[in-house]
Amino acid sequence: MRALNLVADRELVVVDQPAPPPPEAGEVQIRVKAVALNHIDVWGFRGMAFAKRKLPLAVGAEASGEIAAVGEGVTNFKPGQKVVMYGAKTCGVCKPCVEGRDNFCENVGGLYGFHLDGFSRELMNMPVRLVIPVPDNVSLRDAACAPIAFSTVQHMLFDNAKLQPGETI
Repeated sequence: MRALNLVADRELVVVDQPAPPPPEAGEVQIRVKAVALNHIDVWGFRGMAFAKRKLPLAVGAEASGEIAAVGEGVTNFKPGQKVVMYGAKTCGVCKPCVEGRDNFCENVGGLYGFHLDGFSRELMNMPVRLVIPVPDNVSLRDAACAPIAFSTVQHMLFDNAKLQPGETI
């Protein structure tokens, strides 16, 4: 399987690497179809990392793709379905994660494409809770640009402005 790796500051290389194993229980395997360029990708490429990283590292903080396989117990996704992936490895057990506000995870394991291997690879496994379905009328190219922008807006509306269900602005 191919991946686009950052091997040194300002040096990207296409590499062959082993495909991931089949997804485990609670995971899906995604065939990545589109990767968006985000400011985090630019910072990483330029060596402006604000945290320690180990290179080589697959780049790509935002992406979309299609479900290739589902792990045991996954019933809300099916092969061929379009999805986007959340860009941070969150714990899933702290209070914010349990409330569905992973952007406030108290135990973030890193950002994909910056601290962890990112989305610029052909296949990857993800916890199902970090995968979001894409409507049929949205292209994978457009969907790849949404995850980080959406979580910023969500944070401003629901955490800072305290918008409640049924309210409008």
